[in-house]
Amino acid sequence: MVKRKTAGSRFQRALMKVADWCRRNRHLPIKEQHQTVGQKLRGHFAYYGGVMGNLSWLKLFRYEVLRVWHKWLSRRSRYGYWTWARLNEFLRRVPLPRPSGWLSPSAVNP
Repeated sequence: MVKRKTAGSRFQRALMKVADWCRRNRHLPIKEQHQTVGQKLRGHFAYYGGVMGNLSWLKLFRYEVLRVWHKWLSRRSRYGYWTWARLNEFLRRVPLPRPSGWLSPSAVNP
C-alpha cells in the first residue's frame, strides 16, 4: 500500500491561516471562537482525510491548532491567561472535532 501525507507547505499554509484568524478574532466570545475553530478543523479533516496514511498529520494539525488557539486565548487580557489545564477542562466539556480513525482512550481500553 502506498501511503501519502499532506505536503509541508500546505500544512504550514493552513496553520498560518488559522493562526491569523485567531489573532484577528481573539476578542470574540469563546463560544464563537470554539465554533469557528471546530469548523476549520472539520474542513481540514474533510479535505485531507481522504489521503491514505495521513492520520498522523491530521493529529499533528489538530494539536498545532490547539497550541495556536491557546496562545491567542491567553493574550485576550492582562488577567485572562488560559492555562493548559483550563483549556483541557474546557475541551473536555465541549470537545473539538478529531480526525476520523482517531481512537479514543475508551475504545483502546474497553
